[in-house]
Amino acid sequence: MTTSWKKLRDDAHGIWQAGVAAVDSKHLVEQAVTLKDQTLLIQDQQFNLANTSRIAVIGAGKAGAGMAAGLETVLHGEGQFNGIIEGWLNVPADCAQPLRSIHLHPARPAGLNEPTEEGVTGSKQILELVSSLEPSDLCICLLSGGGSALLPAPLPGISLADKQLVTRFLSGAGANIQQLNPVRKQLSAIKGGRLAEACQADRLVTLIISDVPGDPLDIIASGPTVPDSSCPEDAIQILDAFGAQQTDSLAQVYRALRS
Repeated sequence: MTTSWKKLRDDAHGIWQAGVAAVDSKHLVEQAVTLKDQTLLIQDQQFNLANTSRIAVIGAGKAGAGMAAGLETVLHGEGQFNGIIEGWLNVPADCAQPLRSIHLHPARPAGLNEPTEEGVTGSKQILELVSSLEPSDLCICLLSGGGSALLPAPLPGISLADKQLVTRFLSGAGANIQQLNPVRKQLSAIKGGRLAEACQADRLVTLIISDVPGDPLDIIASGPTVPDSSCPEDAIQILDAFGAQQTDSLAQVYRALRS
């Protein structure tokens, strides 16, 4: 390899490394969150922690491990809040690692983009945690790409198998994320704003790393902390558009959406 070609290769590799470092999830959170004395600043929002008994960190996503690690770096920085920080995030199995206060739960195998029993268990833990908070507590939700598959919480009348079937059907039929997630939301006890509804803390803030063009907050991770802009009829129309009404295995999904 000539010197000129080696330089081009090294330059290209350096540019790639710089680009990856610029969007590192741990680094992004550390840039967005600061703590001074008893005030937590998240972007342009301030949270007084003087009378806060618990800081709960919850969420899901492929970038969740880095986001949680970055948040821990900030929250534990001055030491005075060490005893009140707790949390649970659903992440891919290859991203789970020990952290100081936040549990990273392996909610699905790496490379499997569909709901699993482990994900259901983790989602129940998240719902129980936010439901146990007091109004004076602070809840911080961390969301990133893959959050929809990592946060399965089937509504009554819907099984995990039903959710797996509808995910496989729509994905196999070529549905995009704007078509898949409105269906997911209508079958979930945690998506479509239901996580926010379950949270008993008066203060809930969400940090999001988007993987959806245009950054629609109700689509990213199926919008567990924002109002749902879709309805069951939207989900039925999407399923019908892909011919799901002809699939006997999805009959229970249709019944649930029409109930």
